[in-house]
Amino acid sequence: MIKQQNTACPATDEFLAAVDIRAGQRVLQVAVGDRLLDPDEVTTVSGDAAYLGDPLGAPYDRIVVTAGVAGISPHWLDQLAPGGVIYAPVAHGGMHPVLAVTKRAAGPHARPVLWGDFPPATGLLRPDALFHDPHRVLRGPATYRVPGGHLSLTEDNYQDLWFFLAARDARITRAELDDPDFDPSMGLLAKHEPAHGTAWIQTDGSIVAVGDSNTALAVVNLLLAQATQWDKTLDRPEFTQWQCGFQLDQLVSHPLWLPHRWQLSPGATTRVSPVEPRAARRWPSATRPAVTSPPRPRPAAAPSR
Repeated sequence: MIKQQNTACPATDEFLAAVDIRAGQRVLQVAVGDRLLDPDEVTTVSGDAAYLGDPLGAPYDRIVVTAGVAGISPHWLDQLAPGGVIYAPVAHGGMHPVLAVTKRAAGPHARPVLWGDFPPATGLLRPDALFHDPHRVLRGPATYRVPGGHLSLTEDNYQDLWFFLAARDARITRAELDDPDFDPSMGLLAKHEPAHGTAWIQTDGSIVAVGDSNTALAVVNLLLAQATQWDKTLDRPEFTQWQCGFQLDQLVSHPLWLPHRWQLSPGATTRVSPVEPRAARRWPSATRPAVTSPPRPRPAAAPSR
């Protein structure tokens, strides 16, 4: 039996359903945050031991992580039984969707099973070098505003768009704007280019941006182009249609397997180019042609106050 408990996770019932625990399975709970599972039914590790898991009790059919992490500990994979699954909220675009991670001959493989956010872990499972801060408050006022209406969104497909954008672009994050005209309840999906500006797309399809008038406009154009690809070219794939492999990052003191090369699952008609490695990303030069296809609404400068 799994007891329902109050938790900081915004989707406790959905999370407990998503981890698919069945009678007779051996379960390890990595309680970096709240303990969501019945302590009498599972083995629980926490604190500094969270990264190491529980080798003495392995193998486990399910390993369930209860806080947002930057990646998957190699120790968890070593302790996974054949056919077992790790369920972990892994950083993606400033949020922590739950990934179902399995072992394959080519390495770890993941598919997203639940959109949401979790309190971030600390220490070995969330090295600052690997993880964008999930919550920024940026100074206003807005430089550009593009009215809504050209991109109709619901709460569900706003999440789908967010996942897609983060799969394409390492600069996608969650952020808030310190501007009385900015409504956080309309969505915090942002493209953040620290030296050039930040642009938000909200649930009504509107775009808001801050930054220098020229460079902020470039951020708006790029965000619009990416959103249009999700909307028109790919026909709005759901976030559960994605899958990825992993690469082992050994530059930190305790290596982590990080999601790598997000692609649409077999059955989806179009595959999308992976996110460029951060070390290779460069801001477009001033000579780069403006994005002109497909046509988009022209951003208007926000009125000065």
